[in-house]
Amino acid sequence: MSTSNVPDAPRREDFPPPPPRPARSPMTAAMPSVPAEMAAEPVPEEPVPEEPLPEEPSARRRQARRSRRRPAAWIVLAAAAAVGLIIWGIAALSGIGRAASVEATAYAKGDCFADFDATAASGDRVPCTQAHSAQLVGVEKAADSEAYPGRDALEQRAGQLCKASEVKLPQDISALKQRSAYPSEDGWKSGDRRMDCYIVSTNGNTLTTSFLH
Repeated sequence: MSTSNVPDAPRREDFPPPPPRPARSPMTAAMPSVPAEMAAEPVPEEPVPEEPLPEEPSARRRQARRSRRRPAAWIVLAAAAAVGLIIWGIAALSGIGRAASVEATAYAKGDCFADFDATAASGDRVPCTQAHSAQLVGVEKAADSEAYPGRDALEQRAGQLCKASEVKLPQDISALKQRSAYPSEDGWKSGDRRMDCYIVSTNGNTLTTSFLH
């Protein structure tokens, strides 16, 4: 079998080693470098609208809400207190002007009376600035040891009492009369020694001032 002169195949160690590769990151190794002036501008992403979440009120906001509610509460309380004071004042004033029933033995000089009746055992005493029909302008009391002088004597003494009373009368006295009161014989025996003088209006409760100085 004939053979030809075939040169031997070159061996690996007969070739020079390749130059070392420059170190690159995995991304730069996969993609070639691009000059800076040719780099593409980043495309802005369109924001995706998000549904607003319910906001939890902060402590400051909750405090502000409470602060806004407080003035309203104070206003309500102040208004209620004011109404209460007004009602109390009206009730007090109505009580001041109301007639007070008084026993005849407790009448005092200067008292004014509404719907006056000299023969009644009591009367409705009112302020003299309020409408009234009579005023007690003179009072005299006999001594407890004095014997009953009789009706005519007591009537005369009561008349003198009215004349002696210092009163200030209006110019028109056509509707005014002097009225005296004195004890009966039975009242004298019971200890009543009082004689009174009144100025009475014949037109009812039309007087609104005092006759005394």
